[in-house]
Amino acid sequence: MSETKPALALRYSLNLEESQDGFALATFGKKQLTRFITPLVSIGIIVWGFYLGFNGVGRYYVALGAFFLILQLIMRYWFLPMMFKRQFVKYQFGKSEQGIELFQDYAEIYANGRKQIFNYSEVQNFAIGKLTYMIELKNRTVIIVPKRAFEQSADQTVFENTFKK
Repeated sequence: MSETKPALALRYSLNLEESQDGFALATFGKKQLTRFITPLVSIGIIVWGFYLGFNGVGRYYVALGAFFLILQLIMRYWFLPMMFKRQFVKYQFGKSEQGIELFQDYAEIYANGRKQIFNYSEVQNFAIGKLTYMIELKNRTVIIVPKRAFEQSADQTVFENTFKK
């Protein structure tokens, strides 16, 4: 009986920066445009307030829009990164080895000593970040693979072509 050999096998441990990059891909939207929708709505509320007149009811719109905009900035650039870092350190995610092996019809992921198999048809989203790749399955499992895990650019090309639709 012959064993099938994977086309690509990677083992890695994520560091904090890579985890944050993958988290940003998974939570703030896979497309750049979706990251700016809520701030644009807040700016629209502020503009509408100035249009109505700052002396009348418009000042309330300006204050409301500014409040939403400040709240979004605090959440996105201070609170969420702080909470993520705290959880990353608390649960020591960076100390666990993870891995992925790509076969012809399916892939195997390894995390915390467990193996999970998924077919390529189960991939719902694939996004490329600055430091990582993010794979989201239809069952909402998110897999973050750091770009530094690839030894050769050919391996990276094989990985990208496998998940691009």
